[in-house]
Amino acid sequence: MMRLLQFMLLTVVLSLGSQAYAQEEAPLTDEEITRYANLMLFADAEKEAMKERYNEWIQSNETLEAQRFVDIKAAEGDEAKLAELAVTEEEMAAFTAIQERYDNMVAAFKEEYTAMIKDDEQVGVSLYNRMRKELKGDEELEARYDAIYAELVARQEVASEADAEGSEGN
Repeated sequence: MMRLLQFMLLTVVLSLGSQAYAQEEAPLTDEEITRYANLMLFADAEKEAMKERYNEWIQSNETLEAQRFVDIKAAEGDEAKLAELAVTEEEMAAFTAIQERYDNMVAAFKEEYTAMIKDDEQVGVSLYNRMRKELKGDEELEARYDAIYAELVARQEVASEADAEGSEGN
């Protein structure tokens, strides 16, 4: 009798658990989508700024011309190719310095990006993961996200133009 009660209790608990699991999550709100879109806007802007800084460091380096930098980058880690390019110690030192600056910049970005994801007031891990997952297969959600992202970009552009006009007047 006791085993029967335990079995019945276990069956009820499992069925309740599976029903709760089967229930769909509430649809994502515009506020949640906006939080995620703000994170992506930040990430896109930072990636573009990092790319510009990296290119500037390469272009302004007095030891390496840009094409030489690209050639060394392509041969990086392959001693035979580096020897074939006849890379000097001075060139390698300049290359390494630029790469270290870049690696540090990327590490700082990743740290900030991860902190924003983990911060529930900004995005939160569960919202971040849910958005990434649902954006892959939900065309309606993707359209809502794209519209919100475009609106945030437009607002940012208007704010940038206003800032530029304000600084011209000074």
